[in-house]
Amino acid sequence: MAEERADLRNMVDDIMRACEADEYWLPDPEMRASLHGLVADDPRSVTVGLAYLWGRSFIEYPNVFPSAVPAVRYVLALLDRRIGGDTVIRSPDGRLRPLRGHLLTWLSFVAEAVGDVRVRKFVELAGYSPLEHPNSAWHAVRRLRSQMYDAAAAFLDDPDAGVRQEAITVAVVLVRVSELAVHRERIAAAARALLDAGTDQPQALPEVAGRSAVGAAAAVRQGTADPAPAGLPGRE
Repeated sequence: MAEERADLRNMVDDIMRACEADEYWLPDPEMRASLHGLVADDPRSVTVGLAYLWGRSFIEYPNVFPSAVPAVRYVLALLDRRIGGDTVIRSPDGRLRPLRGHLLTWLSFVAEAVGDVRVRKFVELAGYSPLEHPNSAWHAVRRLRSQMYDAAAAFLDDPDAGVRQEAITVAVVLVRVSELAVHRERIAAAARALLDAGTDQPQALPEVAGRSAVGAAAAVRQGTADPAPAGLPGRE
């Protein structure tokens, strides 16, 4: 346990170093402790940690910053360790989920932020592609997509319905990419079962929820489902 905690502390250190290397990052003396709070037993500390995770240091439409890369690794580690158990946490926007559900929601946002649709939006706004530079954060986050899928797939059968919903949301975003297309049939079946059973927040699959279960599953199989997780506020 002590070794695992040390590994997580090192991951937060990696996040902070990436933030500090960004000339546009606004220093925040509370950020390190708040990110550590995601592994705390105190629900309030976890909620504060989530607020920082959803903050402006990692992604600001249409930008993806280098700090997003260690942040994704940190979240993947938290999910792998099943941090938080079944304690229900209120997210900064008021949603009630075990921590793993909130972390999956964040991963779906990140996956969407580096997707092809967002690349086109970036080109429209900036006049060049964020993929032009091989060392860009976009490429680094994209290289983590298979790990993100594995993390989501581990929760497709979670006993908590809300967590299953968030896991499917992540997976629906990710299986659109060619290297993960092999998983479309599995995710289509999971999406169909979720929609047939009903959910407490069906808007979590915004491009799928308005269709029949069969239509939603077909969209996932074809790679055309296009969920759009809630965005982040921009830096001021």
